[in-house]
Amino acid sequence: MSQFSDALFIGGSGRSGTTIAGKLLSRHQEVILAKPIEIKFLTSGNGLLDLYLNPRISRSGKVRVGPNANLKRFIKSADEKWWLRKGKKSGVTGLSTGIERAEWDALIANLQAEIDENRFQACQNFFRGYLDIQKSAVTSHLWVDTTPPNLMRANEIAQLLPGARFLHMIRDGRDVASSVVKEPWGPSKHFEALDWWKERMLLILNATRDMESSVHHLWMEDLVENDREASLEKLLKFLNLGPDSKMFAYFRETINPSSAHTGRWRQEVKRASEFDSKYQKILEGLIKEGLKLPTKQT
Repeated sequence: MSQFSDALFIGGSGRSGTTIAGKLLSRHQEVILAKPIEIKFLTSGNGLLDLYLNPRISRSGKVRVGPNANLKRFIKSADEKWWLRKGKKSGVTGLSTGIERAEWDALIANLQAEIDENRFQACQNFFRGYLDIQKSAVTSHLWVDTTPPNLMRANEIAQLLPGARFLHMIRDGRDVASSVVKEPWGPSKHFEALDWWKERMLLILNATRDMESSVHHLWMEDLVENDREASLEKLLKFLNLGPDSKMFAYFRETINPSSAHTGRWRQEVKRASEFDSKYQKILEGLIKEGLKLPTKQT
């Protein structure tokens, strides 16, 4: 068994169904959902991938001085950004919901002790330790994280965590645009949101181009409406998971076009015909880059 074959990273453009997929799989008796469901510390700026890759220039263009500059930033970001976060509705989320502070500090101490000798091994050991802590209280063999940018950095995750698998959740870009304009962190206009979706899809297609055996691409529309049972069956086969009655019941009762808000753009977008024309042109370009269409295209 590959070292990280017990890890599945779900990702997508954002607002593409990663949470729905994660919650569905979590109903399977052999699956455990990460706590929090988006761990953040792997793919975020100053995260573990950046620590492993050790860039001298930050994403903002600043020069990082000193051999341990990225390590210091990783530890600081964990304390200030990822450990405690406000939940979307209420309460607290963040790394503190899934690991004790003493356990986290022990992982950090080991990372500090090992990183100068072998950066790759130190970062890999850190994640293996985190994963084992998350899985220690259950018998589940597959751990699942739903941080959306996972797929935008899938090739880098695969380098650090060999054997890991990836689920790319794809959603009709028109519905993604209609959803993301409601978020404080995304574009505020529907036409701009289509460009935002296109850029992220291109990042994903480039990052996963040579990873056919470890990446499963799944359209939300196929899962919830077009090809429901076959789509779920293919996903379970990819993950080497057998049937599970609890998960199937959740799938039948909860996963549907209404819960996924499919087609919402038709009611929410002004100049719908012009909007659709722009989407179709974007889609044509993405197909040339390797994107496969859902079973039924509308």
